[in-house]
Amino acid sequence: MTAHYKSDRIGPVNSDLFLSYHGSPNLPMRIFRVTSALLLIMSYILSGCEPTSSISDVPTQAHLHHIHFVDQNNGWVGGSGGTLFQTTNGGQSWLPLTNNDDSTNLPEKINSFFFTSREHGWLVSLRGEIYYTNNGGRVWRQQAGGLANGLTDIFLTKESLGWAVGGGGLILHTRNGGSSWEKQGTPDTHHLWATHFVNRQKGWVVGEKGTIWMTKNGGQKWQSQKSGVDLPLLDVSFSDEKNGWVAGVDGTVLRTTDGGQFWRLQNTPEQRTWRSVVAVSKSEVWIAGEDGMLLQSSQAGDNWQVKKEPKSANHLMNLCIQKRWIWACGANGTIHRLPR
Repeated sequence: MTAHYKSDRIGPVNSDLFLSYHGSPNLPMRIFRVTSALLLIMSYILSGCEPTSSISDVPTQAHLHHIHFVDQNNGWVGGSGGTLFQTTNGGQSWLPLTNNDDSTNLPEKINSFFFTSREHGWLVSLRGEIYYTNNGGRVWRQQAGGLANGLTDIFLTKESLGWAVGGGGLILHTRNGGSSWEKQGTPDTHHLWATHFVNRQKGWVVGEKGTIWMTKNGGQKWQSQKSGVDLPLLDVSFSDEKNGWVAGVDGTVLRTTDGGQFWRLQNTPEQRTWRSVVAVSKSEVWIAGEDGMLLQSSQAGDNWQVKKEPKSANHLMNLCIQKRWIWACGANGTIHRLPR
């Protein structure tokens, strides 16, 4: 899969634009249980060995857009073709939650999801839908739909406050766990690709044309921040109110130490389209992108380690952290686990 970018692409988020960064839709999916490389987790625990990285090319051709863990055992991964899998044992096995069963009610094109516990989760789709589950993903119920611009990312706090972003500068907000969603907005109509909040008041969204918006009051008002670039920004992550990172196309990596008043372009050893970034702490950051490439810095970007696995050329699309592990997912059913 090759990433393509058209700088003049403005309008509703559709499959062509979204998949230029996230892969092709509707590829075949087969029910699977991962019992190979990820079984090593338990052997490391029992033997006392140091954890090592592993790649699981699971038997599915679905492109996995998002991965999320709420604790060391419970996680989900999903993406194209309505693909969604759940693990309850730290990735030793993954069980399918498919849209072949009418009772599941999964949309075909899952872009992102967020769980606040083992039971409660929300997901957004390319078709502008928001779904909610209260039983770990076995059944999903639609909370919002018919949003022509499409939705690309969602984030919730433990207080059931949430934000979803999408095409045309769309920002949706809920105060009640999604029982109702209201539109917030920014003065422009650039597509928004990602959002991150550090608490119920302070958050950021990023998108096309170097767009960065920040709120100090839960989204009632959004302030523009200067990124210094004119390229699509695909992900944002903050470790606290001051220290944050943004990743985007053409090797774009930005860092702030003052909450976004100033963003500085970072030098990295690889120039890729970076699709996901996780700010673990003030000094530790992970970035994932094309060709199975992972970057890690424990010195706030002063030095970088390239973590690419030689057996993986699949594009990586999303990262999450769970204690001592970094999880990544990507094209062609790739699930990648690395020690911190």
